[in-house]
Amino acid sequence: AFSSQLSVCQDLYTKLDQAGVTVTLIVLNDWAAASYSPSLLPVSQPTGASYYAFNTLNDAGVQATRDAAKRVTEAFRDCVSNWVIGNEINNTVWNYLGAVDTNTYVKAYADGFRIFYNAIKAQNPDARVFIPFDYNWTQQGGTTMASKTLLELLNTYLSDTDYGIAWHPYPEGLLNPDFLNASPHATESPNSPIINMKNLHVLTDYMQQVSMLSPSGAVRHLILSEEGFNSASAGGEAAQAVAIQQAWQLAQANPYVEAFLLSRLVDAPAELAQGYAFGLYNCNGVSENPTTRKLAWNTYQMCQ
Repeated sequence: AFSSQLSVCQDLYTKLDQAGVTVTLIVLNDWAAASYSPSLLPVSQPTGASYYAFNTLNDAGVQATRDAAKRVTEAFRDCVSNWVIGNEINNTVWNYLGAVDTNTYVKAYADGFRIFYNAIKAQNPDARVFIPFDYNWTQQGGTTMASKTLLELLNTYLSDTDYGIAWHPYPEGLLNPDFLNASPHATESPNSPIINMKNLHVLTDYMQQVSMLSPSGAVRHLILSEEGFNSASAGGEAAQAVAIQQAWQLAQANPYVEAFLLSRLVDAPAELAQGYAFGLYNCNGVSENPTTRKLAWNTYQMCQ
């Protein structure tokens, strides 16, 4: 089954690449990985986490991660330009490792990242490899850690690599798309609780520090790999469209932003149940098959 999935994805990504589309691939480790190699997972029983960290806590896990990285990067070496390793690693719901201290957590991710980084670069030296974070910069609590803290620690392990940052600058609270007026925790402080499109320069200002530069002395690559603007708010589709236009203009004005990627083409029924309608298309609430275009479809089409 794993081989057939790789083949299907390879065909799709190749067609996109041939059509001039830059393909960004997110590499995720969910519980289904146990059927491929149990050693890929850091725990022996499912915990309810959406995704798991790649297991680099023991020799078997390291070897399983190397094998997986080799297989995936060989399959997609000619069609994927951007690789994101994991999802929102500052939240253990999306990158569960188990009950470990922060430094063990960071070291384990850094080891896994380096395995994928080396495999990717061996297949395609021009590919870019990214570390993903949500918008919590210094804000933390529960399953969420401060991205700033993790990034500083990760840099001590990975400063010799050309790692990039994949940031998720959603509006605060996600429900209200008006990020400029409804994101009170996105401040101008270098220690802002969150960083979204309202104060994105706080992140890029930070990344311009000498200690954070790439081995070549450049500011590290930055993509906005996931953001969504809700059309189910009081402002409806019009508010979503305005927010996308404003966010795009801010991204375009920041010289360090290399990509602006929305999280949904079509509304997801599971997200609709929570009040989130991030897609450019409506759906029927049951499946992700598109029904009608929203106003934002035209707005996003003009973002070029």
